[in-house]
Amino acid sequence: MLARMKKDFIAAKIQSSENDAAYRNKSAVLGVEEGKQRKIKEERLQSKAIFEGLMKNIEKEQRDRQERIHEL
Repeated sequence: MLARMKKDFIAAKIQSSENDAAYRNKSAVLGVEEGKQRKIKEERLQSKAIFEGLMKNIEKEQRDRQERIHEL
């Protein structure tokens, strides 16, 4: 019975180490994917800010043109 318990203990240790390795690998993958998502989100926000800035500039130019036309 003691021999069987030792074998079961060794098998459990092996399974535990395999699970630990899998956990570390998946944690690393998760970290990489989170970094990618964060970068994508930052790029989207930057693009949105640039686009909004361009739209404001276009609107300002149009208002300025209209004012010049009215002045003439």
